[in-house]
Amino acid sequence: MTKTYRSERLDWLAVGGVFITCLALYVSTLAPSVVTLFDDSLEFQLVTYQLGIAHPTGYPLYTLVGKLFTLLPVGNVAYRVNLMSAVFGAATVSLLFLFIRRVLQIQTEVEPQSSQIGSRLQVNQLESRLQSEHGGNKSDRLGSRLKPAGSVIWPVYVGSLVGALLFAVGFVFWQQATIAEVYTLNALFVVSILLIAISADGESLQPIYGLAFLFGLSLTHHRTMLLLLPAVGIYLLLVYGASLFRPKTMLISLLLGLLPLLIYFYLPLRGEVGSLDETYRNSWVGFWQQVTASGYGAFIFSNPLNQTRDLAFYGSLLADQFYTIALGVIGLLYLVQRGPISILVLTGVAFLTYFTFNVFYNVADIEVFFIPVFLVWAFWSGLGAGFLLTTMARLRHTVWRWGLVALLLGIFGLIIFQLGRTTYPTLKQSYSWAIHDYGLDILRQPLADQPVIVGILGEMTLVRYFQQTENERPDIETVVADREADRLAAVKRLIDEGKSVYLTRELAGLADRYSLSAVGPLIQVHSQPMTSLPSQPHQLDQAITPEITLLSYDVTRTPHTGSGPAPVRLTLSWGVDAPITAGLKVSARLLDAAGQVVAVTDAVPVHFAYPTNSWQPGEIITDVYDLTLPPDTPPGRYRPLIIWYDPNQNAAEIGRVELEEIMVE
Repeated sequence: MTKTYRSERLDWLAVGGVFITCLALYVSTLAPSVVTLFDDSLEFQLVTYQLGIAHPTGYPLYTLVGKLFTLLPVGNVAYRVNLMSAVFGAATVSLLFLFIRRVLQIQTEVEPQSSQIGSRLQVNQLESRLQSEHGGNKSDRLGSRLKPAGSVIWPVYVGSLVGALLFAVGFVFWQQATIAEVYTLNALFVVSILLIAISADGESLQPIYGLAFLFGLSLTHHRTMLLLLPAVGIYLLLVYGASLFRPKTMLISLLLGLLPLLIYFYLPLRGEVGSLDETYRNSWVGFWQQVTASGYGAFIFSNPLNQTRDLAFYGSLLADQFYTIALGVIGLLYLVQRGPISILVLTGVAFLTYFTFNVFYNVADIEVFFIPVFLVWAFWSGLGAGFLLTTMARLRHTVWRWGLVALLLGIFGLIIFQLGRTTYPTLKQSYSWAIHDYGLDILRQPLADQPVIVGILGEMTLVRYFQQTENERPDIETVVADREADRLAAVKRLIDEGKSVYLTRELAGLADRYSLSAVGPLIQVHSQPMTSLPSQPHQLDQAITPEITLLSYDVTRTPHTGSGPAPVRLTLSWGVDAPITAGLKVSARLLDAAGQVVAVTDAVPVHFAYPTNSWQPGEIITDVYDLTLPPDTPPGRYRPLIIWYDPNQNAAEIGRVELEEIMVE
């Protein structure tokens, strides 16, 4: 077994250890299911399952790989797509470790020479010189000739581990590794390309061809990979010189780069499925608009979301990710002084290109676009840690040597621990089953015949997710209408067609045209006021105000997954005895045995959609209030309390009623 073989095996064992450790960390904080309504995560969880078309640029590679993950026999479909991000995230960190380790090893073993331009080229030149001088096994002689006396290998591994873990536990990347998103796979492409690039030796064309293919493949995922192209192009020019432009080399590279782009034919092949927002058009123009994401240029050439950021924002973003930027600065200075210059150019140009683009890209979630910037800074931080450890490990005085090494290890460990201690509980607490339960709650309501739910895109995507992945009420029609005017028009059209129409949220102007009632979390639209009393277990017929009577009610529990008690749902039927001129509100509360409030919700009736001054005499309104209990609520008997008050009269109470006690277990 040669030294080279032992070193390679140790590298891959370390890479495997980093991968398993990070995967376990990310899985421990993984979002359990669907956890958001208004970002891309929910879209990807459904699109991958149905093999549909995601928002521009379409993300065909992500969708196809995601489909494979949806077939895994673990958790629910959404969890499996979340898991894909964790796997890609752990793979990114492990390859980042290998990238730092190989560059550190080059710097440790090879004397700095300002004229040298390529890492492998430098080693090959020295190998050839040694073989011509002495003959024999050049690998063994190169190791003994280039390794300085007293040098040790462990600082290289520890420094690489420090840089990789700093990247791994930073909030932005860790968060993206716990939800269904595209950024961990994008980061995996970035680090893979950097790793292949430093294997270029100026002679073999395999790295060039590998980079061409990988670039083409990465562009079927995320177009920001184009920002890495200048750095890699300059690097290859430094290493290969004019030989890079040989016609045969350029032609093969071009073909290999274009070949993976054929994956984009997935879009027209799945055109009949379409996109969730129904904007994709299965034509050449529609295909080109989707692939180029032409509409996103507005975020560069204008500022539609009115984002304002100064340089302090970007400095804080970098510092927050790494706790301190000191290690990155040390590593960058070390690379400037030690070289190779080609690797300084590779990482430096990549950093500047991504950073500059992000400064001018006016999107709300700019943090995720900084992940490649963080990756480069983590690389420099690893170099800095490796340099400091190597320097201390070479001190002649034993006490000073191990004392300073222990101090450095303690500082590095404390930084990583502090980052993890902040990020871990934040992610643990940010994910719950609330959105999952909300989707099931919608679909498990006793809806009337020919039901249609009208809502905004995120809400309808949630409904469709459960319809398709869990076969929940596939008979319910969904209509996406993000603009209020479009929702109002959709309601009118559907009512005219005789459909049973439900809304997910209040809508201005609706109460002036229709009668409304609550059905679980939904708002039902009636063309005429409801005058029949729904069947409910508790009949009361108690006057609350001169105009309002509580006719009946029901107490149920909403769908609930996870720890803690399920929310208490109060379904109330109000009778209107006379016109109401004031816009009154309801405060629904749950009291413990001592009369203390343990849960409360205040709202305009029917989920803020049906103010009392729109109610008509003789009408019966079904109203719903959900009371979310604290996780530590002890089991026992609790009493619901309903209070009517006038918000325009200093919240003056105008009536109340206590309901029968309920048991919370």
